[in-house]
Amino acid sequence: MTVERATTYHNFLKSWVEGLTVHHPHTLNHAKRPNVHVVFHIYDFLLLFGPVISWWCFPFERIIGFLQKINTANHIGGELEGTLTKSFLRGANLRRWLRRSDCPEIIKQFKAIFDRAFAPQSERAGTSPPLVRDSNHAHYMFNGTNFSCALMHLGNSLVLYYPSTSASEPIAGSIEKIISRGDKTSFIIRCQAPLPTGQFDPFLRYYPYFPAQTYSTKMQNTTDTVHPSMILSHGARFEFSEDRAVVLNLSRS
Repeated sequence: MTVERATTYHNFLKSWVEGLTVHHPHTLNHAKRPNVHVVFHIYDFLLLFGPVISWWCFPFERIIGFLQKINTANHIGGELEGTLTKSFLRGANLRRWLRRSDCPEIIKQFKAIFDRAFAPQSERAGTSPPLVRDSNHAHYMFNGTNFSCALMHLGNSLVLYYPSTSASEPIAGSIEKIISRGDKTSFIIRCQAPLPTGQFDPFLRYYPYFPAQTYSTKMQNTTDTVHPSMILSHGARFEFSEDRAVVLNLSRS
């Protein structure tokens, strides 16, 4: 996050607020709400904490949703919280005991199994092991990110990638096949067709800091075969007309 990008956000928001009553005069009669004032403070948070994706509350909302689905059998008001706390402490104490120098050797033999079963997802994430024989993958994990063939999971197949080692700009595409030959794995990707010459892309002109680009809704007739390391990130695709689709870069870098 740069001061320039944060300032651009502030200026766009200011322009929207100033034009609100001009283009929608009836809003003059509405009660004033704090929302508009609050969103101006996002400018300060951008400078303090960086891009919104780094500090938004969706992960915490997900945890709250998970906790709300736990069957409490009407045991609330302290009993549920105590049970969760005790379970966490038991797990923490067990991990601590397994790391002790005087832990029996036979127990240490089970530590690897225990870690694989109960380690956080971030610790288990890595790269899928090679297949026993040459074949195709339905899914493939690379550096903690899961990719899929389009026929298995379209969302996980949409990526932005570099079609060659000399390419300087990533392009959008969809993974058609994930093939393993020996210890090497490659993605066969069908590229999203670009807009026809002369077509206008509003994102490039009016939203230079928003990582989106307009493509054709059609796919190219040719494919690229690339190593997983040439994938920049997943992408999100939305077809907003019969011949146009917008692709959003989901990279956090």
